[in-house]
Amino acid sequence: MLWLLSFVIIEMKQLPLSNHRQLVLSFLLQHGVVNKSKIGSVITSPPILSRVLESMESDGLLTIKESKIGRKTYMVELTDKGRAVAEQLKKAEDISAGREVSEFLTDDMRILVYLLNEKETPYESLKGKFSVAYSSVSRLKHMKLIGARADNGKDPSEEIIFLTETGRKVAEYLKRIEELLEE
Repeated sequence: MLWLLSFVIIEMKQLPLSNHRQLVLSFLLQHGVVNKSKIGSVITSPPILSRVLESMESDGLLTIKESKIGRKTYMVELTDKGRAVAEQLKKAEDISAGREVSEFLTDDMRILVYLLNEKETPYESLKGKFSVAYSSVSRLKHMKLIGARADNGKDPSEEIIFLTETGRKVAEYLKRIEELLEE
């Protein structure tokens, strides 16, 4: 639990997260891809909303795309990095509110067991199977339970995720625990 809090704090220090940014991250995490005008329900000043979204886009937290259908509109969506930060914010809020955080641990564990069965897998494939792949992969790399290598045989190059020796041992224990619980 302490490790989770320190990870969240470290990540937060690397990005300026004003109240406006936190509101946008939470809103987009909850609603997915939205019309820019919908975010006006949480930031009611259009000039402030535009400045906040532009700075978040330049920090790689979200993308803003002009819709070509009908009148000119802008669709806003979290990037992988933005989703990871938003998820960390939600976890931190859950911790401070005393809510359960076992889901946080379960996602990481499921990825380890998945990699035990698959040996190695492209990062994009993990993203398709686990919605929290970006933040889980970051944590698991930091804990040295997984590694990554570039597959330069593809164009563009693809990141391949695999278990380290320690990660393999942890995943084997997790798989045994899972099997015991199913008996």
